[in-house]
Amino acid sequence: MFTLFHKETVLYAGGTNLIYVSHNQGQTWDSTTVIPGLSPVSSIIDNIIVYKNELYASARPRGIFKSPDGGTTWQNINAGIDSLTIVSDLCEYRGDLYAATDGSLGNPIYKLNPAGRNSWLSFSDGLTSISSNTTSIKGNSNALIAGTVANALYDYLPANSTTWEERFLLGQISPNEQTFDIVTANDTFFLAGVSGKLYMSTDNGLNWNLAGNRFISSATTIVNAKQALLLSTRRFDGISFNTVFLYLKKDSLQNPFVKFSVLKNLFTFKMDILGDKLWAASDKGLFFMPLSDLPGITVADDSVTPGPLPVRFISFNATCQPGKIVLTWKTAQEQNSSRFNIERSIDGTHWTMIGSKPAAGESNTEKTYSFTDDTQLQNNFYRIAQYDLDGRVQYSSTSLSACNASDVFSVWPNPVHDKIFINIVSGNATQVMIKIFDSKGVLVKTQRTNIVKGSNQLAVNMTLLTDGVYHLSANWNNDQMKKTVQVLKQ
Repeated sequence: MFTLFHKETVLYAGGTNLIYVSHNQGQTWDSTTVIPGLSPVSSIIDNIIVYKNELYASARPRGIFKSPDGGTTWQNINAGIDSLTIVSDLCEYRGDLYAATDGSLGNPIYKLNPAGRNSWLSFSDGLTSISSNTTSIKGNSNALIAGTVANALYDYLPANSTTWEERFLLGQISPNEQTFDIVTANDTFFLAGVSGKLYMSTDNGLNWNLAGNRFISSATTIVNAKQALLLSTRRFDGISFNTVFLYLKKDSLQNPFVKFSVLKNLFTFKMDILGDKLWAASDKGLFFMPLSDLPGITVADDSVTPGPLPVRFISFNATCQPGKIVLTWKTAQEQNSSRFNIERSIDGTHWTMIGSKPAAGESNTEKTYSFTDDTQLQNNFYRIAQYDLDGRVQYSSTSLSACNASDVFSVWPNPVHDKIFINIVSGNATQVMIKIFDSKGVLVKTQRTNIVKGSNQLAVNMTLLTDGVYHLSANWNNDQMKKTVQVLKQ
């Protein structure tokens, strides 16, 4: 079994050339008819979704099919997407159906054509070649998020927009980090990386923090219960690869994962929860266990109705002053809020509480808070952990002080196809001038922007430039800092 999906009380499991269906929460199973053209041995049904009362399935490597009658008859709907494209995920967002793919045709994301729902439209505006392979796609009421295989890059689409933004988890490039799975829990996004890290965003995918502890795994899937996140991870014990199952309570997301089961010599492709059972689709078949076997995790249903966050952060800044760092944050609303814990990290991964501030409790007006850190180590990461009266925690975005940072300059990718990214760590808030010269020394592009003290990431669009060798120069800090690098456009 390769995938799972449920709609209301119906559970679907994807096999090779057909889908198994249970109308009684897995007690008995029927099957759809065989999808035409699929091999009973090599064709993998790796995604299932029910959209507008029609059943959709992607089958590797034969594209996407749909059935208007629950799997009795099937229709090939590959038009616009190509049958050899590998579909990694399907997602319904704001009334439309989207597909994340390996980008084999140059377009990583597609939208189902609403006219007839029989073909696909490219939906990759704003994405460059570094987003060419997307692995997962999920949306809440305010944004659509797609994960990629490119060094912690993810794609962000705000509501009512058709143009993607390319962003990095934790605001920085992380070599070898890739997205394996994404789930939503009300308005919170959770993203599993191939490094074994779990990321979370409470502001619709704009900023991310780490949740739990790193649990080494090359493949992590997530499923969302009301009281906890459940994870399946792939681990090698020296003899075979096994699936290790863990949970992380939502009221203690800062705590380590808790291991609750191990299946030997088995790989789990997908998990789902229906009723009181946790289901796992694996290369050895379909498995389940009662949720009641897990302490304090008995409710599977996590309402999809977006609920207001206990606190809505609208800003968080770390300002460098002589001998100290002043942290300020603002909230637009507070409900049931108890306190703010201030946390510091030297690496953005391991956090220590350095202070606490009482919260307003209940407020519908803007509130401003501040905290002074007298540390002598002034290049730190900071975040705010808000606790409500029930002990639940919510995190702000992460802020980097970088007070003692020397000026640093780097660019990537090189060679470049569409956009080149520039990272500047500046000792001062200043203005930077970017200039690009062709091989003959002719100035072909300029870009001026303001940067802050600390780490800054800039993007320069080179799509309209012809292929060849260019020289990119950056000048900042009132001409005191100048850097030049040779760039190959291809």
